[in-house]
Amino acid sequence: MKNKNIILFTAHPDDHLLCAGTLMKLADNGFYIIEVVFTSGEKSVWYGKEKFKKEDLKKQRMKEWILARKFIGIKEGIGLGLKDSEFTRDLKTVHLVMKIIRKYKPVLVITHYYQDYHRDHNEVSKIVTEAVDRAGWGISKELGESHKTPLFLYMDGEYLNRGDILVDVSDYLEKIKKLMDIYSSQMNERMRNLLLSIITYRGFFMVAKAAESFELGFRSPLKLKGLEEILKTWND
Repeated sequence: MKNKNIILFTAHPDDHLLCAGTLMKLADNGFYIIEVVFTSGEKSVWYGKEKFKKEDLKKQRMKEWILARKFIGIKEGIGLGLKDSEFTRDLKTVHLVMKIIRKYKPVLVITHYYQDYHRDHNEVSKIVTEAVDRAGWGISKELGESHKTPLFLYMDGEYLNRGDILVDVSDYLEKIKKLMDIYSSQMNERMRNLLLSIITYRGFFMVAKAAESFELGFRSPLKLKGLEEILKTWND
């Protein structure tokens, strides 16, 4: 595989937490991961013990994101600088995402589940879903050469979706726990327990300590020459 680029599109700086083990696994296998975050999460809650001013939250969240990216093994981070809780799907934003997809020509795109509980997550999902589709058409050539992404996935949310693909991340469970510590502004014991409960719940169905779940992207089926490709992976 010549091109090993992967793009993760998220709404806020800590949203990669529910696919972090998979990202670590992919990074360890030589994939080049780019994360594109739409906002700085400046309207979020604050769980940190430190005293702070509300206007400092944006700076703190971006600082945590930079540390977390390095810890996971993400090679590039792109911040779009949109306003937290205020951006919406429009053609300008779809074109912005299309341009990024056509630049990096990823083998895999991951984003939020399209029925996530969070308004921003839903908007990102709609934007990226449309952009992934349109990036493969022969239109808008000013945005770059067209590119059809081979695999497009929605990551799990805090409200569980059906799950088409499970990835065993048992070997990365301790690293995932340490990653949570980086997000001191966003993490309390209740949130930590929720996130760990989700991956251990998914792990139950793999007879594993922990697993992360993904759903196939809208209008993006797996394209296989034969089912033996899946069966070989299963047997391995």
